[in-house]
Amino acid sequence: MTHLEATLRALLSQDYPAFEVLAVDDNSTDASAAIVRYLQRSHANLRLLQPGPTRPGKRDALAAGIQAASHPLLLLTDADCTPASDRWLRLMTAPLTQGKELVLGCSPYRHAPGPLAGWQRFEATYTVLQYQGLARRGLPYMGVGRNLAYHRDFFTRSGGFSQPTDLAGGDDDLLVNRTARPESTARVTDPAAWTYSEPTPSLAAYLRQKWRHQSAGAHYRPLHRWLLAGLALTHGLFYLLGAYLLFVGIWAALCCYFLRAAVVLHVYHQPRTVQFLGGDAGGSRSVRWPAILVADLLLAPYYVFLLAVSVVPRRKW
Repeated sequence: MTHLEATLRALLSQDYPAFEVLAVDDNSTDASAAIVRYLQRSHANLRLLQPGPTRPGKRDALAAGIQAASHPLLLLTDADCTPASDRWLRLMTAPLTQGKELVLGCSPYRHAPGPLAGWQRFEATYTVLQYQGLARRGLPYMGVGRNLAYHRDFFTRSGGFSQPTDLAGGDDDLLVNRTARPESTARVTDPAAWTYSEPTPSLAAYLRQKWRHQSAGAHYRPLHRWLLAGLALTHGLFYLLGAYLLFVGIWAALCCYFLRAAVVLHVYHQPRTVQFLGGDAGGSRSVRWPAILVADLLLAPYYVFLLAVSVVPRRKW
């Protein structure tokens, strides 16, 4: 079974009274459309939309899907994402029926062997802690298109995907960053409402993906840019000053490092964080704690990479 077929079957099996699954075929060159047509034979609420020629990225395809949707509540995910349970649709849209306009979900990567897959799970965990944490403090600044819900009126009033036309990605990020307000934004962190996706298999593909996503960060609101830059700066300075202290006061350096390690491990030791980091819907995978400390150290040079790519827009998808 392909990722697309598995995704569609999981979406169509959601426990919800009345809904449609709208599959938008953005000029695919494989058997995606045929898979949708095959499943349509047994699922009347599955629709295939082929908007025709579109610009690089997914903004045109998404906008076409939103315009063609039959219902006012929209729940977005990607073709390679699978809901953790049949309650995903109900849990993610519940806040929209209670007065909220935007719902931020969570989307971990499935477990896969190898250091690159492990790094992607860690980086996704670090990112979700940031945007869900800041949203909890009244500063929603981004969401992930793999698990995001909002009212169609919210999309229309916000002007849709009106981000700079030279960006091929960042549609969901910039929509949330431009229009999200704390009083109308909800967070859903229940593991039953997560969507799981596959990690990028190659380093080159991963770097292209990060370049595409990070180029949108330069267009965030100034407050959000300063907050994220400050977080990156404090992270890098901690290790830079720690390296200096090793030569002038090794015991002070070691005390500072072990204090930070205790805080980091405490954060990542929370049950839902462990499950998210492990990439296992059942939550049965253990986490290698020394690897967490190594990944935390690697965030310092990783921030340098993000800074470099954030000022160079990627125009190719």
